[in-house]
Amino acid sequence: MALRTTLCLLASTLLRSILAANSAGCGKDLPKAQQPPGGESHQTSFTQSDGTGRTYLIHIPSNYDKNTAVPLIFSFHGRTKDSAEQEELSQFSNEAFNPNGIAVYPQGIENQWQGDPASSNVDDIGFIADMISHLSDRYCIDTSRIYATGKSNGGGFTNILACDPKLSTQIAAFAPVSGAFYVSGSTESDCNPQTITITCNPGRKPLPILEFHGGKDTTIPYSGGPRRGECLPTIPHWVREWSKREGYGLRNKTTSLYSGNVLKYEYGGDAGELGIVTHYLTSELGHAWPSTSPNGDNEAGSYFNATPVIMDFFGKYTL
Repeated sequence: MALRTTLCLLASTLLRSILAANSAGCGKDLPKAQQPPGGESHQTSFTQSDGTGRTYLIHIPSNYDKNTAVPLIFSFHGRTKDSAEQEELSQFSNEAFNPNGIAVYPQGIENQWQGDPASSNVDDIGFIADMISHLSDRYCIDTSRIYATGKSNGGGFTNILACDPKLSTQIAAFAPVSGAFYVSGSTESDCNPQTITITCNPGRKPLPILEFHGGKDTTIPYSGGPRRGECLPTIPHWVREWSKREGYGLRNKTTSLYSGNVLKYEYGGDAGELGIVTHYLTSELGHAWPSTSPNGDNEAGSYFNATPVIMDFFGKYTL
């Protein structure tokens, strides 16, 4: 009887998972250009629902099975960069880091994203909402495991998605790197980066968010301040506001790593949620994606690789 009950519970759990998570694309063959999976990434054209033509780069993992739902990871490039540069920088197509998930690198209009001071009349939030529907219909995606990350302006846009009432309920976790968190409606003249009000209205909480920043970032300074006509909060202020927004307050666990060169701050209380808001400060790093090997951001490399840390963080959270 006990064995039967256990088997019934397992079957019920599995059935609920399948019904809740498998996208409409499960069972569909890959587009011919993407067969077999695991090869070159593919640049793809896409028209969002408002008629705007867009493109994205997509990588299908080599073990992809059209009947097995897999995670979907969006990785957003920085301002003046493009999707191919973001693929090379963030390494989510590297199966040593991401063996199972579909990696998508959307292309911003004029190489930038909504939230940048120079971006106007662009609906990138709508673009990603349309992309989720499009990709879910075309590929076998676990819709409870959709994730977003990005660098600089792309990191700032990742934060915008986390603050969006709808998309924050469709994306399971967020990981901006060197995020450019411009405060909408702010000006340089009234910029107080340590106290500036940050408007953010996520559609759920708790919401997992992970941020990396360099202490010597001169592009998006750790200390925030006026930039390009708007105001950037200090990174500690931005992190603390996320913790307070989710009801965890200011208490955190601080861990010193790599002989004190990296500090890890974890917020989230004591009820199994410690680390749901996490921040890594690398004291000697500039405006860079942390990597032990030299990359397009940093010729010297750094103490750790951010990408597997991001993947581990994403792996903890589902919708």
